[in-house]
Amino acid sequence: MDALTQRAIGPAVRLLCQVRLVVLAFALVLALLDGAGWLGVFLVVLAAPFSFVPALNWDTRGRFYARNGILLAGDTAVAVVALLPLAGSPLMAVYAAATAALWGLFAGLRLAVVMAAPLCLYQLTAYDGGWRGLVTGAAGAVLTIIMTWTGTHLGRRLRRQAVQAAELAAVRADQAALAERLSLARDLHDTVAGDLAGLALAARGLADRLDREGAAADTVGVARELGAAVRTAHEHTRRALGELRDDPDGLAALLTETVGRWTERTGTPAAADVDPGVDAAAGPGRARHVRAVVTELLENVRKHAGASHVAVTVAVTDGAVRVVVSDDGAGLGAAGPPGGGSALDTGGSHGGHYGMRGVRERAQLCGGDATWEAGPEGGTVVTVVLPAEPARALVEAA
Repeated sequence: MDALTQRAIGPAVRLLCQVRLVVLAFALVLALLDGAGWLGVFLVVLAAPFSFVPALNWDTRGRFYARNGILLAGDTAVAVVALLPLAGSPLMAVYAAATAALWGLFAGLRLAVVMAAPLCLYQLTAYDGGWRGLVTGAAGAVLTIIMTWTGTHLGRRLRRQAVQAAELAAVRADQAALAERLSLARDLHDTVAGDLAGLALAARGLADRLDREGAAADTVGVARELGAAVRTAHEHTRRALGELRDDPDGLAALLTETVGRWTERTGTPAAADVDPGVDAAAGPGRARHVRAVVTELLENVRKHAGASHVAVTVAVTDGAVRVVVSDDGAGLGAAGPPGGGSALDTGGSHGGHYGMRGVRERAQLCGGDATWEAGPEGGTVVTVVLPAEPARALVEAA
């Protein structure tokens, strides 16, 4: 049983446990009135915790109860024992039906039928002889079997609804994030990108004018460096715009294109091996994290590794996206990775760890992890695993 199922069936489990407690309260009264004495009281007290405890803390301990064979066997035995003070009473069928439905909720149909069999057999023999008793016992047994199936079916329906609700919430969150990214992209395009494009043209014109007017070579060189810096900033802004907008070709094509553009811009050869199934595995909720991780790792190689070759592998393993970026550069620093970081992010003794810290934070946000290791022939190997979205994984497993 997973956490989503535990939460989904929780209200039904508590309701059925409360029904059993109410019946046990009547059983206690009957035991005292019918002269069953301390034996009947003892049987009711013995059975009560098997209903009271799950009703009290199912949200925190439900999976433990459902998986514990000893507790399930104990509840089966105690359920039969609890019927003794109710023998011959219609309440016996009510308790047996509620118990069978409870077992069907979390144990599944086959196991629940096996557990409910003793309840059915006892009801067939608990009533007085004659046709009336036989029919009443058979009706109680049939009701128990029906409630077993009903509980199983109800559990499946509740789980399916919970999965659909989680999936809908994830879709809404993705849509809200997409709308926010598009808004940021529009604002960035209308302000920063336009201003940088204008500055680039102005810096180029300034350098050309200084050159025509015979300014000192150093002054012209500074002007051209200024223009180059502005153009680089403009390129970075355009790349950020592309990352903020969803690419219609899908994540796999975008990652391949990202690696290719990085190679053209830096002059460092980078080989990309991207699994085509990464789009389905990542889904809309993980795609932007995968894209940002690959971009950040490549940028850290450019800034700090001094590598002559980079290999980027994006594969799908057990439904999770596994990103591996390896280079033949400077390798890990002597101080080791900062909280899982590397010398690639430190920039020697002056840099910070913000880039690699961001990669680790993205991985942990998705329930994954990031590791930094020395390459077998030098350099650094960074591995980032981003599991699939919980709701998506549950839907695929259902």
